[in-house]
Amino acid sequence: MTDKARTQDSASWSNARWEHLPVAAAVLDADALVIVESNQLLGAMTGYAPEALVGVEVQSILPELGRARLELAFQSPSENGITLRLSLTKRDESQIPVWLVLSRPYAFEGRRLLVFEVRNAAREQDMEERLAAKRWALRAYAAAALTLVRAQSSETLLQQICEAITQDSPFLLASVAVVGPAPEYRLEIQAKAGTAVGYMDGIEISAAAGVEKGQGPGGEAFRTQRSQIVSDVATDPMYGPWRERALRHGIHCTMTVPFSIGPNQNGLLGVYSANRNAFGQVVYEAFEHLAQEIGVGLHALRQREQMEQVRQEREAAQQQLTEAMVAAVGAIAGAVEVGDPFTAGHQRRVAKVACDLAAAMGWNAQQLRGLRMAAMVHDIGKLAVPQEILNKPGRLTPEEFERVKLHVEVGYQILKDIPFPWPVAETMRQHHEKLDGTGYPQGLNGDAILPGARVLAVADIVESMACERPYRRALGVEAALEEVESLAALGKLDAEVVRVCAKMFREQGYVLPRAGDEELLHAKKILGKTG
Repeated sequence: MTDKARTQDSASWSNARWEHLPVAAAVLDADALVIVESNQLLGAMTGYAPEALVGVEVQSILPELGRARLELAFQSPSENGITLRLSLTKRDESQIPVWLVLSRPYAFEGRRLLVFEVRNAAREQDMEERLAAKRWALRAYAAAALTLVRAQSSETLLQQICEAITQDSPFLLASVAVVGPAPEYRLEIQAKAGTAVGYMDGIEISAAAGVEKGQGPGGEAFRTQRSQIVSDVATDPMYGPWRERALRHGIHCTMTVPFSIGPNQNGLLGVYSANRNAFGQVVYEAFEHLAQEIGVGLHALRQREQMEQVRQEREAAQQQLTEAMVAAVGAIAGAVEVGDPFTAGHQRRVAKVACDLAAAMGWNAQQLRGLRMAAMVHDIGKLAVPQEILNKPGRLTPEEFERVKLHVEVGYQILKDIPFPWPVAETMRQHHEKLDGTGYPQGLNGDAILPGARVLAVADIVESMACERPYRRALGVEAALEEVESLAALGKLDAEVVRVCAKMFREQGYVLPRAGDEELLHAKKILGKTG
C-alpha cells in the first residue's frame, strides 16, 4: 500500500469514527471561533447540513459563546471538564437550551483547535424528570409493599399506602376506592393522601355505564378491568365532569388501576400527577403490580379481621360461660359452708395461699383463675363424708381414713362435667397425689400430676398444719414448712413449689389468711368437747 493510499484510508477511518459519534459534535478554531468540522447529529440539531456549518462563526449558532466567555471557561474548568449552559439558535431561528462540553485547545497544522459536543438540555431535563418519576414510583411501590406486610387493619393499610405513594414524591394525590353495589356502582373513597387531597372532597364518581359520571377513567377501568391513563386532563374528553376541579388542584395527569378484593368486590387505585404524560412503562407497571398486591393484602386483612371478630365473640361467650360457672362454684362452696363452716373457710384460705404462691412463681392471670377455681372447691367431696368422721377429735381408724379419701373422687364426679376453661376437676382430683406415686386416688407420679395440683398440695398441707383444726390445736407455720420440706426431700412434693413457699413466709413476711369467727367457734366447740 502506498503512502497516499494509507493517508486516504486513515482519513476514511477517521471520518467514519467522527460520523458515528453518539453525540452532536464539531471542531472549532479556538482563535477565529469558526467551525472547522461538524458531524451529522449537530447538523440535525441545528437544521443545517454538516458541510454548511464548516467555516461558519460559532456565534451564529451559539450567540452566547463569545471569546470572553470561552477564555473564562478555560480558567476554571469543572471536575467533569468544561461545561457551559447556553442557548442554541437553529436554522429556523428558534432556540433550544443546550449543554456545551468543550475540550482543551490543541495544536494541529499550525492552528489551535478544540472539540465541542452539544446536548439538548430540554430533552435531558425531560429524561431526568421521567427517570425521577420512575424512581418515585418504585420507591412508593417499595414503601407500600412494606406497609402491606406491617398493616394491622384494612383502614390503616389503605391510608398508609396512599401516604407512601405521595410522600416526598411528584404525585399530588393517591386514593383507593371500592366499587359499591349495583346498580349505582358508586365509587366509595376508602383512603386518600397528598397535597391535592382536597380534590376528593365531595367528589361524585360512579362505575355505572348509564350515567355521565360513570364514563370517566374509574368507570372505564372497572368495566374493562384495564388500567386507564389520562395523559392530559386539560384535553382528554374522559375527564370532562372533573376537569375544572382537577386543574384547580394542579392535577394534569392521572392513572386509575382496577384490582379485585376477594371474589365479590372490586377496588380502584388512583394516582394523580402535576406533570403531563407522567406514567411511562416502568411507572405504569409499578402501580399495576402495587394495585394487585393491595387487593391480595386487603382480602387477607379482611379475612383476618373477620376471624378476629369471631374470636372476640367466642371469647365474650366464653367469658359469660366462665362467669356463670364461677357463680355456680360459689353456690357450691356456699353449700359446703352451710354444712361445715370450717371446711369452707379452709378452702378459701388454701385458695388464697395457692394463688399467692403461684403468682410468686410467675403464673399468668388465666392460670391463676383456674387454680383459684380448683382450690375453692378442692374439698367439696367432703359433703359425702359423715360429720362425725370429719370432726372426730382422735386418730381415724383405717376404715374411717379410707372413707375420708373418697372425698376426692366424689368431688371429681361433681365437677367433671362442668365445661370449665381450665382443668378444675382434674386439679382438684390430684391434690393428694405424690410425685413418687404414693398418693391417692390414682397413684400418679412425676409429670402426670398437673402443675396446679402440685401447688395446691403444698398450700393445703401448710394451711392445714399451721391453723387450728376441729381435732387439734394449730401447729404453726414453721412446723408446716418443715413438713413440706421433708416431703420434698423424699421426692413426694414439688421441690420448687416448696422452695418458693418457704421463701414467701421466711424472707418476704407472708402471713396466712385469718380464719373467720364462725370457723374458730366451730373448732373451739369441737376441741372443748375433748377437753
